[in-house]
Amino acid sequence: MQIQIQVQPYYLDFHMKFTPEREYISRILSFANKNSGSYTKEEISEQTAIPTGKVSGKVEPHIYYAAAMGLVTFEKGAGKYKIELTKLGEIVLLEDPYLLENVSQLLLHGLLVDSSSPATLWSYMFNEFFPKVNESFTHDQVTKAVERNFEKKVNMSPFRTCYTSELSFESLNLLEIEDNSYSIKPHRMKKEFLYVYAYLLLNKWEQLLGERTELTIDEVISTLHFGKALVWDEKQVRDALDIMQDKGIVKLNAQLSPITIIKNQNANYCVNKLFSLLI
Repeated sequence: MQIQIQVQPYYLDFHMKFTPEREYISRILSFANKNSGSYTKEEISEQTAIPTGKVSGKVEPHIYYAAAMGLVTFEKGAGKYKIELTKLGEIVLLEDPYLLENVSQLLLHGLLVDSSSPATLWSYMFNEFFPKVNESFTHDQVTKAVERNFEKKVNMSPFRTCYTSELSFESLNLLEIEDNSYSIKPHRMKKEFLYVYAYLLLNKWEQLLGERTELTIDEVISTLHFGKALVWDEKQVRDALDIMQDKGIVKLNAQLSPITIIKNQNANYCVNKLFSLLI
């Protein structure tokens, strides 16, 4: 199963200065589950209690965030939104409706920063900027790099807050900011997240190279960008593939150079098991 995402990149300020808040994403999911028609942002606000206004507000950014995370699809016309849950959104809403589990948060982060995510700032940071810098860097360094890449001034506040606010993804502990200094921290692998890792790998594999049943580890890292969302190096990617092999999700052929990965399961298999290893 492939997630459904917006095809076109979002405009850089789609967030309207607001960071993604898990509570509001949860409310968008509940709204989509209960409503099948088209609604204005004011009507959505009335039903969800997500604040909005005539010019800006948090309803529209959170629809975009939820879509970039693969939880919903939406159509917009005549100032109204028609929002539908994806299969992934249905499962997340069923298993963790308030997005309290780190399994959910890691999954949503991984999809938000995907190499083809419409949230282009998030995608750039994890797939292009972080791999090129040391674990620590300054605010000036990241600002100049982002503005050079997008050829304009970019509001970094929503991105920073996304990983430093408890309302968002602070608990993933991927980014630390102190004064003018930034530090990125690789995700610490845990077996309870196994099916998140596998889903991120196989979903991307099926999107880009669905006809292939075997890839080299170089293709997994360079073409699928697997591990970039988790700030992993090749060793950590290999460790994740090893635990996937233990569960029969993939098979590694270590006799070849480079190592090849054979796909034994698909993304749909993994999405149905996302929460199965929680104690």
